[in-house]
Amino acid sequence: MNNPQDVTQPQHWIDGEFVTGSGSDAIDVFDPATGKVVTQVTAATDAEVDAAVAAAAAAFDEWSQLSITRRVQYLHAMRHNVVSNGERLARTISLDQGKTLEEARGEVMRAAEFIDTAIAAPMLAHSRSGHVAGPIEARNVREPLGVCVAVTPFNFPVMNPSQFSAWALVTGNTLVVKPSEQDPVASTALFHLFAEAGLPNGVLNLVHGRAEVSKRLVDHPDVAAVSCITSTPTARAIHERASALGKRVQANGGAKNPILVAGDADLALAAEGIVTSAFGMAGQRCLAGTRIVVLDEVYDELVDRVAALTDALVVGAGLDEGTTMGPVVSAASRSRLEDLITQAVDAGATAVRDGRGVAPMTPSATSDGFFVGPTVLADLAPTHPAEFQETFGPVIAMHRVGDLDQAIALANDTEFGNASTIFTRSGTVARRFERASRAGNIGINTFPAPPANFVMGGLGTSFFGETHVCGDAPLRFYTEEKLVVARW
Repeated sequence: MNNPQDVTQPQHWIDGEFVTGSGSDAIDVFDPATGKVVTQVTAATDAEVDAAVAAAAAAFDEWSQLSITRRVQYLHAMRHNVVSNGERLARTISLDQGKTLEEARGEVMRAAEFIDTAIAAPMLAHSRSGHVAGPIEARNVREPLGVCVAVTPFNFPVMNPSQFSAWALVTGNTLVVKPSEQDPVASTALFHLFAEAGLPNGVLNLVHGRAEVSKRLVDHPDVAAVSCITSTPTARAIHERASALGKRVQANGGAKNPILVAGDADLALAAEGIVTSAFGMAGQRCLAGTRIVVLDEVYDELVDRVAALTDALVVGAGLDEGTTMGPVVSAASRSRLEDLITQAVDAGATAVRDGRGVAPMTPSATSDGFFVGPTVLADLAPTHPAEFQETFGPVIAMHRVGDLDQAIALANDTEFGNASTIFTRSGTVARRFERASRAGNIGINTFPAPPANFVMGGLGTSFFGETHVCGDAPLRFYTEEKLVVARW
């Protein structure tokens, strides 16, 4: 294949052809580590969006009639191409999105794991049948929906498109993917690998652009279902719009994930878990812990431990050797996070560690890069507006509480419900927290990253829809179940 790093011009993939696009909306694409424009992506026009949907619609009948075993063979080829080109694809992710090379390698392997779960679909998609009475029998069968859409975020430009593509296709649907315009080089590189798997034209399509492209896809009358991962306001809007139009929708939104540290916790393990959760990928993960709730008797020691581990992080360009935390994705993200820190300090918070104006530490990075250093805030009032907003960056607030009841109440004091974690040596405390926590993904002494074969469930305003992602949930989302009653 072409080296993914050579794919410097992000392209649309429509009906089996890669095209730059005919539109006039040229979107700058930045290297987050230097702040320099490295290329541009041309947003899809209305006509190009419609052409992608039309291609998917035209391909649906033949694709849906293939046996699931034949569709799995295409997925095997897709997975092979991703894994065999994994290192170059990881370097493209790191250059395009900013995460460290180690984190990018992990994303590539997660993409392969999600394809693996879809490859297992033949073991899950059996019809159920039974005898009713006399010559009458009944059975349930699953059928694909038609043309589906996936709107994917900037933080996983390879994993999330792979995840939705694999499940939509294996269940017999066709798909149009709209990735983030902030790092479109990596998603284009991925789709070059998918194209080389020999997929029939139109089965899988890629269109780039801003929110207007997503809106046109959601509104398109030939689209049957929409999946998205985005902020809560956008997820809510997509869910409301798609549902009003009669489409099936799963909309994953934002988060404000608490990490609770009990008085009996292993503090070394807790501190390491907090730093890994909050500052991995520069905090740009929907499961990242940002609200740290600590019992009074261990609070001071834990703050010192977290600060010491934070000091050991090396902020720099993702591809530079030794970097352990890369930049955030854009100048807008950097400004938003620096404003959040300023507002918190102005409101009386203590910046135990302050990431504003951090100087990157590695040779390829520059001061013009989109760097925010790991930030640890103490003494921030739990009622401060920042504590009710998704952070999505390397900023945490540590809160002192007197007892477990107060800790659980503060952990639950959020509209979001994506993830919640506790560090404790007590099984009784852990089970109490597990039952009381209003989050869909629970961590006990560990980060609650979902294995690809388990369902990931957000609650509250972290998820809108009926069917979650991961595990076998996509099988239910991407198919319609019919009941057939027959008399012979």
